[in-house]
Amino acid sequence: MPLSLSKIHPTFSSPMNSSPSDPVLPIVIVPIEGSKQEEPRQPEPPDLRHWQIEEFLRQTGKSDNTQRVYRGQLVRFAAWCDKSWLDVTPSDIGKYRRELKLKGLKATSVNHALNTLKAFYGWLRRSNGYPVNKPLPTDAIDLERQPELQADHIEAEDLSQLWAALELEEKTRVRDRAIIAVLSHGLRASEVSALDVEHWNGKILKVHRSKGQNVSEVPLSREARSYLEAYLEWRRQQGGMFEPLPESPMFLAQDPKSTGKRLGYKGLHRMVKKLGAIAGVEDVKPHRFRHTFGTEVTRRGVDPLFGKELMGIKSDKVFQRYTKGVFKQAAAEAYLRAIGEEEEEKS
Repeated sequence: MPLSLSKIHPTFSSPMNSSPSDPVLPIVIVPIEGSKQEEPRQPEPPDLRHWQIEEFLRQTGKSDNTQRVYRGQLVRFAAWCDKSWLDVTPSDIGKYRRELKLKGLKATSVNHALNTLKAFYGWLRRSNGYPVNKPLPTDAIDLERQPELQADHIEAEDLSQLWAALELEEKTRVRDRAIIAVLSHGLRASEVSALDVEHWNGKILKVHRSKGQNVSEVPLSREARSYLEAYLEWRRQQGGMFEPLPESPMFLAQDPKSTGKRLGYKGLHRMVKKLGAIAGVEDVKPHRFRHTFGTEVTRRGVDPLFGKELMGIKSDKVFQRYTKGVFKQAAAEAYLRAIGEEEEEKS
């Protein structure tokens, strides 16, 4: 005789025998292992480390490009080392450096990552986010040895080839001549891209420096002024979106997709690279014009204090990177002059 379910389990009765006074109770499923039911997952709180990274970038006032690089460096380290910033040790930093080297990064890139961490921890202490009596984990870390940076200015012959290429017929040539003329006065590519028409008074450019909050006044040579004025006149003749209103960008894109918009950092790089290819000059980048300017002002005997001001540089050590070519050349000439062979070399 089959057993009734109601007899097996007193709380379970068949639907046929159920009545209002004897309701069917809900079935509770109990896991075989007897473990408790998993509680609903709570949303994870925001990572304090990432908030601190954003505060560091906000308070130090770095340029957009520098912020992007610093953010990437710090986020990568935070993903690699799952510790709070206070718990990171010198050993952690050392292991991270070793891992970067194993990935094949050059000494320059490894040092950039380490310097970013040093800058961040310095800010953390200044903002009272790190104990004063506790050594920073970056204090004991030395940078990688790297080859001495070589002079990166553009030689006179190559410059002549670039300017000759700018004489060729091209729809952007009026603009491109003005851009190269401005780059040749020591501005960074990001600073040239950020210029507005109102930053030019006919003789001096007011440059909002991308590194730091200072503003420099950079006078342009007569030739550079003529190129810039020619470009602004061209824009007046075009009218419409090209009309050079005071608040409009100084340099505009002219490609079909972005016509009339500000020529961005990447667009400026592409323009310079294309110019180098046309001129047959290798490895032409906007920053090389900055090196060339540093070399030129030093060769002409401009006081280094004024040279740094014109280029928006605060450190003597950084300024020396841009004048390395002049000092090497001067040292060679001084030696030849001392041994009486200077005239022989010239002939």
